[in-house]
Amino acid sequence: MLVVERVHFTYKDGPVLDGLDLEVGDGEMVGVAGPNGSGKTTLLRLVSGLLPSTGGRILIDGVDVATLRASERARLVSVVPQDAQLPLGFSVIDLVLMGRNPHLKLLQWEGPRDVEIATIAMEATGTDHLADRKLETLSGGERQRAVIAMALAQEAPVFLLDEPTASLDLAHQAGVMDMLRDLHKERGGAILVAMHDLTLAAQYCNRLVLLAEGRSYAEGQPEEVLTRENISKVYGAEVHVLPHPQGGGPIVVPASGRNGSRE
Repeated sequence: MLVVERVHFTYKDGPVLDGLDLEVGDGEMVGVAGPNGSGKTTLLRLVSGLLPSTGGRILIDGVDVATLRASERARLVSVVPQDAQLPLGFSVIDLVLMGRNPHLKLLQWEGPRDVEIATIAMEATGTDHLADRKLETLSGGERQRAVIAMALAQEAPVFLLDEPTASLDLAHQAGVMDMLRDLHKERGGAILVAMHDLTLAAQYCNRLVLLAEGRSYAEGQPEEVLTRENISKVYGAEVHVLPHPQGGGPIVVPASGRNGSRE
């Protein structure tokens, strides 16, 4: 569904992505991890069309996104950015209806079908009871769910999320990721999510891609990617990788002091 072929991107101070290859199939949730500056956010911006690549191709259902107008890309890709700047004075329903903009003609107002889709998106994310609340009155978890509802209302087959739990506490982190996993099972499509928390990524993603120096250093099942050796090489940090007590993906724990030097 989503194919990234030999993609390059360079900022003024040097290359960020250097011939990156990546695929996300229908029904997959793929996590992208790596240290700060490894290109996670840049990759999402390239896929969404916010940045033009300096080499390679990005295909969605076989269509090169570089050949599409912004409105056409928006029908294929929805984005949940990190720390989204929300408009003051808007209600939740106002925000979610913004997700319908790619499907409207110039100066066209939302119709009953658009309101129905927005309502379904709010019900799916547990924000329907907040429909009339102003965005500035919401908690962090509620705001994130509202932004995800807006992206769902867009009805795009490819869903991009940039650190969706970065500003949330533990309870809201699990709640948001549980919701994304359940929604993905119901609606299908492809999810590409940039994750800073390796343990959280391992619990929810089908596959992980570990970026280093603009390329994929390791890719595969979480237990294949999140090894002590890989993490030490890419992050320059010593860790312990432990089995999950309930049989999920591995748990990554920073090593410290004398205990961190022993097996």
